[in-house]
Parts: sequence; structure tokens; C-alpha cells
Amino acid sequence: MADRALEDLRVVDVSQGIAGPYATRLLADAGADVIKVEPPGGDYSRRLGPFPGDIPDAEQSGLYLHLNTSKRSITLDVSVPSGQVVLRKLLAKADVFVCGEKTSTLRAWGLTYDDLRAEFPDLIVAQVSPFGADGPYAEYDGNSLTAMAMSSLMYNTGEPDREPLSTGGEAGEYIAGVQLWVGILAALENRAAHGGGDHVDVSMAEAAAAADEYNAAMYAFQGAIRRRYYSRHIFGYPNDIVKAADGYLVMIPGAGGFPSPLAGDSVSPMALLMEDPDLDQSPLFRQTGERMIRWRDFDKLIEPYLSTHSAAEIVMTAQALRMPFAPVPSAGDLLQDEHLAARGFFETLATPAGELRVPGAPFRMSATPLRASPAPALGAANADVLAGEPGNDGADVTVPSERGVR
Repeated sequence: MADRALEDLRVVDVSQGIAGPYATRLLADAGADVIKVEPPGGDYSRRLGPFPGDIPDAEQSGLYLHLNTSKRSITLDVSVPSGQVVLRKLLAKADVFVCGEKTSTLRAWGLTYDDLRAEFPDLIVAQVSPFGADGPYAEYDGNSLTAMAMSSLMYNTGEPDREPLSTGGEAGEYIAGVQLWVGILAALENRAAHGGGDHVDVSMAEAAAAADEYNAAMYAFQGAIRRRYYSRHIFGYPNDIVKAADGYLVMIPGAGGFPSPLAGDSVSPMALLMEDPDLDQSPLFRQTGERMIRWRDFDKLIEPYLSTHSAAEIVMTAQALRMPFAPVPSAGDLLQDEHLAARGFFETLATPAGELRVPGAPFRMSATPLRASPAPALGAANADVLAGEPGNDGADVTVPSERGVR
């Protein structure tokens, strides 16, 4: 049995930023040999930070260090013919080619799937772009915010009398990265069973839209458009983000009359949570529809309890009553979380920015566990990859060095 699930896989990755590098990080941490092909100035994520002491340093960008664990970095300008010649030598020994450019750019470089398939019939070309490889929007620019907007997820987020909101961070990029990773694995499985390469085409906007739980279905079935509703989720209003005495938590009281393992069927879990069984007689505790209409009254009713109890106390009691409450931790709180510590989720890596505790694998494998090693320095593998492997020679190293790349 292999020590790592993907240890026989070789990936050439020219993508930058988040979506493509996140997909290839998942491959690399599972054992794949990921050759990260960076332009002369490096992946632009090196310039985005965050940086220690807020001092820009291409080798100490937190975003770059997070997204590029377990890879090898070479520097190569694939926008020029000499770089494309060297890249083709790498592709001749690769299983997967990952790119994050629009089709017009790849066509200008001679690197579309159609350009490569005759020369490399078993190569999987995995392309991620804002709107996909073809279609009316294929040449539009975009990013995570664009993807969240086009997915319609943003339309339903926020206050009804205010502008739509997006979640924090770069959710659209990471959703697309996960879908790219899944597409690559599916193409590899198909190749193993039937032979031949494939073109995996991921649109960030479509990947985010596919994560929508039912907006499109609601319109298809009912002709109805779900509106923004004060941070409430449509099922079992009012599911809400509320303030406790020392922080915030997600409150999901469930349907009215939902039985608790710690109570008889005649008492609602929310009444037990607040230690006031008499509240159970209120229709706000018994009838989901009533709470949907009178959610402000419900908020006023529970506010005294929330304001006098800690988030941790409320969550622990609610979970004992089988209500899926959860705290809303800060990053510092998350690093101290006992559950994540017990599962060993955070890993400590030695990086140019010092020892960093970073999020670990998003899934576990018992026989072939994922393991991360620090992200590579810019061009650290030039000699090994461009000159040290069969089929390459010293001339290949001069291609990046002649363009001012170390």
C-alpha cells in the first residue's frame, strides 16, 4: 500500500492566487508531486500578505504560505515561446496540468486543451476561471465577490432594506478550488478505468451557484424569489446570530414542539434552555409560523436570558437538549478550541515567517494520511526540475534566469 494516496501523481500548476493553488495544495498534501510554475515575479499571492509586522516580503505572505504547502516552485515565463517549450517538456512527464487563465490567454500561449491533446493524449487539463472556458462571459474578469454575486447567494444575504452582502473572506475562490480538485480526481479515475485525458472546466460563478441550497429550485417550483430576511434562515425561523453576555452564537431553536431527550413531549427545548417551563405555553415557543411572523417579539422574550449567560454556557446546554447551537469564535478563539486541539486540526510548520500554526487537512484518511510541508521559496526547485531531470538540460535553466529570475 502507498504511504500517500497520490504519491505517484505529478501535477504541473501554472495557476496563481487562491482557487487553483488551493486545489493543488489538496493534491500535494496527499502526496502528489506538484510543480508550481511561477512567473518571474512570483505568484501574486506573495504580494497580498498578511505579513509579519506588516512588512511586505514575498517569502512571508501568509496567504501564499497557506495555499502552497508541499509543493516545489520553479520560475518560468510561460507567456513567451522559450518558456512554453520548457513547459511542454514538463507536461510530457505530467498527469495533470492546472491553469487559472481565461481561454483567450491559453490560446495565445498554445496551451488550451485542444492545443495539447494531440501531443499529450493522456494529460488532464484542469482550468479554473471566473466564468468558465466558453460562453458569453468567458472573457469577463472576476473574483470571489463576482462569483458570490453571480451565484445568487449574495442576493439572499443581509437586511431586506439594505444592499446584499457576501460572506467574509474569499468563499467563491475556495468553493471553486474544491470543485476543481474534485473534477481532477474524477478525471483521474476515468483515465484509470478507460484511458485518455480530459478537460476539467471550472467556472467560479457556477461553482458558487452549485452551492446554493435551493434558491433556483424555489423559483422553479413556486415562481418565488427568496428575499433577504434579517439574518434568518428560511427553515424554522428565527434561526439567528444572537449576542450573549460575552460574544455571539448561532441560535437554531428548531421546529415548535420538537421533543428533547431531556424533557417530555409537552415541553419545548427552548423553554428548558431558559429554565422557564411556563414559557412553553407561548405560541412563540410552540409554533414555527408564529415565530416567523413575530420574530421581533421572540427576540425581546429571549434577550434577558442571552444577556446574562455566556455563549459557551448557552451552547453546552442547547447541545444537551439536541439543539444545534454553536459559538461564533474569533481566530484566536479557534486556535484555542479544545475540540480542534483534540483532533490535531492545526499543524505547526517552520516557514520563513517563523513557526506558524496553520489549518490542517480538511478531511482525514486513516491509511494514507495527508501531511503538509512548508510552502517553497520562489524558484527553489529550478535546478532540480529544469536541469536535474531526464529530458531537461542546463539550457532550460537559462530561460528563467535570462529574464531576471533567480
